[in-house]
Amino acid sequence: MPKISVIIPVYNIEKYLRRCLDSIIQQKFEALEIICIDDGSTDSCPYILKEYVNKDSRIKIIHQQNEGLVSARKAGLRAATGAYIGYVDGDDWIEPDFYERILNDMIYHQVDMVETEHFIDAGEKSKHIKSSLPYGRYDTKDLIPVMLCDKDFNECRLRPYLWSKLFRKSLLDKHQMRVDETIRCGEDIAVTYPYMLDAQSIYIADYAGYHYVQRPNSMTGMQSPASQKRDKALILYLKTVFGESEKNSEIMQKQLNQYTKSMLLLRQTDFFDRDSDNKKFLPFGGIDLKCRIALYGAGRMGKSIYQYLQTLDKGYAVIWADKECLLYQQMGLPVISPDEIVDRQEEYDVLLVAVSSKAAADGIKGLLAEKGLKQNKMTWLTENFISEDNSILEIYLES
Repeated sequence: MPKISVIIPVYNIEKYLRRCLDSIIQQKFEALEIICIDDGSTDSCPYILKEYVNKDSRIKIIHQQNEGLVSARKAGLRAATGAYIGYVDGDDWIEPDFYERILNDMIYHQVDMVETEHFIDAGEKSKHIKSSLPYGRYDTKDLIPVMLCDKDFNECRLRPYLWSKLFRKSLLDKHQMRVDETIRCGEDIAVTYPYMLDAQSIYIADYAGYHYVQRPNSMTGMQSPASQKRDKALILYLKTVFGESEKNSEIMQKQLNQYTKSMLLLRQTDFFDRDSDNKKFLPFGGIDLKCRIALYGAGRMGKSIYQYLQTLDKGYAVIWADKECLLYQQMGLPVISPDEIVDRQEEYDVLLVAVSSKAAADGIKGLLAEKGLKQNKMTWLTENFISEDNSILEIYLES
């Protein structure tokens, strides 16, 4: 029977770790090697791990100084002896049949990777995140042109998360072990997409068994010079790796240009406004500094823009809405409903639609217009910004 090595990075997650480990040792598929990497935890995680080693002989523990997620995953992979590799973050958990089902798919369809759907858990609410691709088996040559960014801005067809997938160790070793350990943003991207360039086939499963847990008060922190340096390290790394692909270098560089724009919107929102004194949010066409701004969308882009707004003039009227307002309220975010943002439209001059997909943005604008929001108050990214012709990649790397 083939064995799966499950790699679990652990760092100061004592509140969640027992649930995570329980969900793994209770898997229906029992041929597991469970490798926990304690990345220098300063809470009770080391004691919890010791407790579980005594419960289940399949668990192995590696202790190391705090060196980051990439280093922890490398340590786990070096210790792994299974033919297949799965990843679980130590604050998440999985359904009892998770590995049984995805291993069956891997073997039956004879593929190099299985991608699953997943859930986002926030408090007592759980949201099913469906695949961006139709279910079934794919030759990777057909996915590579759209896997990172499709024609719709930043609409990746293959999500990068390592934890929603099962990999072949023989193929994974090369791509995980070469990742720059200074990368602290996009650690999954640095593995998944280079892996795809070498893989022959994958299977998209009609199944969700992984629960990604969003913690209360979940907000992306404002960027420091050190974190900006690490972000650039990721882009430089991907540019190098994609450039090594003889067949796909050109198409991957174009996708990387789009990804860079998206990353900057999500991580360094002010990057595009650095040369402008009179306006902000130039990707949205430029907003006069005298305007009162409202925001729709509380995903990664929305969170980043919300925090950027807090750094601007205190006169900004920041009203923040999302259809999943109850989910985000459980995370401690001041998000209101679409109905309320329509009712309060006299309190702001412009509404930024903070989503990366044009189709999603059009849907949001249509929904709000039906509820009575004036069309001229809503704005999304400009055509010029989302065009592939503007070489943000090179501008960013030279900055």
